[in-house]
Amino acid sequence: MPTRRRRPGWWAAAAAVLAVAAAVLLVLLLVVRPWEGEAPSADGFDVDPARVAELEAAEAERAVENLSVAAELAVSAQERLLPVMDGLYGTLPAGDGAEGGSAADEPTSAELDEWRAVVDEVAAETEALPTGSSEHNIVRNGLMLSTRLLGNTLDVLELAAADDSTGNSADDSARLYDVAGDLRTRAVDAWAVAAVQLDLQHIAADRGHLHAFLPLHSGMSAEGEAEMSHGDH
Repeated sequence: MPTRRRRPGWWAAAAAVLAVAAAVLLVLLLVVRPWEGEAPSADGFDVDPARVAELEAAEAERAVENLSVAAELAVSAQERLLPVMDGLYGTLPAGDGAEGGSAADEPTSAELDEWRAVVDEVAAETEALPTGSSEHNIVRNGLMLSTRLLGNTLDVLELAAADDSTGNSADDSARLYDVAGDLRTRAVDAWAVAAVQLDLQHIAADRGHLHAFLPLHSGMSAEGEAEMSHGDH
């Protein structure tokens, strides 16, 4: 019988392919050298220190601008609101709604309109303040809440005036004036929270103290204290 010649097995061909692939991989490793590159950050992304520094500088600049704008608005709003607070104090002399009863000096429609114009103007300006850091937002939100509460105070006073004109019971009117007095006090308290935070930021920025508290009336110190207002002062 004739002798059959043996053909190389498939494993020999596979071994040759693997040898070539290993050689190519070795060359790539020697050229690229991934172990010499920068290690990725913990979340899998490379961190650019220059970009981080740029963002931090921009945030610091924004904080300075926000502080200046908020401080300027707080001082300006305080001055404009003082006549309104005096008018409210003449109508609601008690600092706490629970101690109220009836208006000491019922405001006219013209006075209410005048007060409303000032409060609405300040409210629009506080809402226009840009947002920023948590500390800045405490100031912004405190001023916004305070002006809204003052607007609510005027709403209730208008209801009380309408109640008086329709001849409703004195008890109903007294309750409305109580509510108005309570809202006015809450407005002063909300402003105080913002003023305290603004003062702390001013000090931290080496600008000294900034006392822009909203008093119950101009006979009180406009510098205020770092405590909430309750009762007559």
